[in-house]
Amino acid sequence: MSEGKIRITPRSVDFGAVAIELECSGYKISLDAGTEVSTEDVLLSHAHLDHSKMAVGKRIHATLPTLALARLLWIDSKKLDPEIPWEVRDVQLTLNNAHWINLHEEFKVGPFIIRTHEAGHVLGSVVFEIECKGKSIIYTGDLGSSSFLLNYWINDVPRGDYLIIESSYLCKDRPSQKTEWSKLFTFLKSTLPNSPVLIAANAVGKVQEVVKFLMNYSNNLPLERVVVEGMGVDATKIYDDMVNYLKDTEISSWLNGSRRMLMDFIEIPKTIGERKNMLTPGTVIVAPSGSLSGGMSVWWASHNIPYVLLGHVFEPASRLLEGQSVVVEDPLGNQVKLGPPSLHLQISRHASRQELFQFISKSEASEVFLFHGDEECLFTASSEYDFTPLQPMKTIEL
Repeated sequence: MSEGKIRITPRSVDFGAVAIELECSGYKISLDAGTEVSTEDVLLSHAHLDHSKMAVGKRIHATLPTLALARLLWIDSKKLDPEIPWEVRDVQLTLNNAHWINLHEEFKVGPFIIRTHEAGHVLGSVVFEIECKGKSIIYTGDLGSSSFLLNYWINDVPRGDYLIIESSYLCKDRPSQKTEWSKLFTFLKSTLPNSPVLIAANAVGKVQEVVKFLMNYSNNLPLERVVVEGMGVDATKIYDDMVNYLKDTEISSWLNGSRRMLMDFIEIPKTIGERKNMLTPGTVIVAPSGSLSGGMSVWWASHNIPYVLLGHVFEPASRLLEGQSVVVEDPLGNQVKLGPPSLHLQISRHASRQELFQFISKSEASEVFLFHGDEECLFTASSEYDFTPLQPMKTIEL
């Protein structure tokens, strides 16, 4: 490596896995580890598997909520895919050896000086500000949008020479989150008097936002109960336990004794019989997976009740949005046929196009590097805005 240079080597930068290696003064660290990395140290921006899956066995630098949520996801992913090249016992060893960090903390890893900032994506998510040899790099991980539970990052954007930023919605306009939540409110108000409703949601992030929304508006909806399933329950417990990582208003409510815990608002069924008894008007079920690829959301959807999909979805939900019917296996091993959803809303935990450009502007970075974008968007961003799409195993020297 040239003297005084910092080297960026992306290992993977697509929607399925993100891992980017940085080298300075002969020392390497990784920014996330959604795929295998060659470094010992990993700066983990948040818990989602596309950023954390191969961090097991590494020395992780992450917030306590990120580690707690990642543990849930790691153990579940190993059950679903025994071929993952680490064992469940390695998870606890990794957590025991992890370096717990806080928001707005400064720490060192080798020659790197690192500071953390709000990302607002899921509980414990951070933006990393990294300095080495007088140069500064900002790595966003996944940036969030407005939230019922998490602080917004707009007043905590670090300045730096270089910015590595997600681009999930960089080329896509979408309705405001306020508009989409209003649509959900209207749908529930008209549907719940006659039927239960399923909201299929990812266990970490979306389940908790939906529960908080329902809690906030429970007096204005014909709501009898809110049911949460599977890993959504475990993740919700972590949100309640780590209130110091929630937004300032949530912390204030907790301090004055007025905050209602999410867990106190929900019901958790234990048996199929209990679930069948809950298939009544006024019941909202919030269940993973958000793409109906597994979990109890499949069981509920198979009972021909109205259901809602949120944000970007994968198979088989993507085919359902095309108007197709699909046959999938429910958690009991039954083959069930699902029809299209009653409603699809662009409720996302990712920053919008406008928000991404706000972050880019506030960072004052002279060079902007992109990950998490589709090919057409990355080409547009390169030609129109002079941003640089990162490409796997193509090293950039700064």
